[in-house]
Amino acid sequence: MKKLRLLIAGVLLLSATSMFALASYVELSLGGGWSSLGYGLTNQSQPGLSVGQKGSYGLDAHIGYGLLFNRYVGVGIGVDFARYGATAAMSGQAVWQGVIDTDGELYDHRVQVNRWTDYQSLYMVEVPLSLYLHLPISERAALFGQLGVKACLPVMSGGKYSGQISHTGFYEPWMMTIDNVPGHGFYTSTMEADYTMKTKMTMAAFAKIGIEGPVDEERRVWLFGAIYGTYHFMPAFDTANAGTAIGWKNDTQDQSLLQAHYFMNDYTPLFNTDMAVGKPKPLAIGAEIGIRFRIPHPKRHDCRCYRW
Repeated sequence: MKKLRLLIAGVLLLSATSMFALASYVELSLGGGWSSLGYGLTNQSQPGLSVGQKGSYGLDAHIGYGLLFNRYVGVGIGVDFARYGATAAMSGQAVWQGVIDTDGELYDHRVQVNRWTDYQSLYMVEVPLSLYLHLPISERAALFGQLGVKACLPVMSGGKYSGQISHTGFYEPWMMTIDNVPGHGFYTSTMEADYTMKTKMTMAAFAKIGIEGPVDEERRVWLFGAIYGTYHFMPAFDTANAGTAIGWKNDTQDQSLLQAHYFMNDYTPLFNTDMAVGKPKPLAIGAEIGIRFRIPHPKRHDCRCYRW
């Protein structure tokens, strides 16, 4: 609710200041680059596992409207459609010590993990409120910048994990490792599944800097290129289960095997386990190109005010 009130206040402020504007502008842009979901990974809870996280490609499509108060300053609002993503990878061995098998014997349960990947993607509709700064550097070019905040609403999210796991048991009294005995929960399987993530509305800060130039005699149409950065200072996912230990009990539907793995959790996306470091706060950097249409207000101001 607080985020919605902030957005409404921004829209009302933009409306109230429109009577002081010398001109308006409408802009369209398309950009892309690198993005991340913001969290890191550690193997502290399972030292035998090697874990890592890296970003994915990001996309940003924007349409905006703004007001120009002079040749240097304006304000704007818009709608963006953005994509953020991440890829987590895992390999090595996880160990549960001192568990009881189906015959009542104590043993160490080991899970060998090979080629495990967990892809996540998040799509959001974002409403930016920005301060627009314009600095002419010649007759045919100008530097510009935009600073502001965005109210961001997730519209679609999803993930997919896949990899091979092998369950084995080590019996210390006999110094013996048992594998390929499915009835006791020791087997090799390939896991692959899609999942959805519980998301929530966030707020983000963003900045752009670029160069623009007019493409017509009246200087009403400008082309521009820019680099941008966006950082969400609130988590985009519900991490109510953060701290959950990694597990693979859901690699089978066989009730006897589920009982054999009673000590283990189902697989949970890594950002929601005790391996996660930090909150999943999306961020992105990239480059964009676009076009800006300037609309003068000739009834209120002399044309020299907006004809740059």
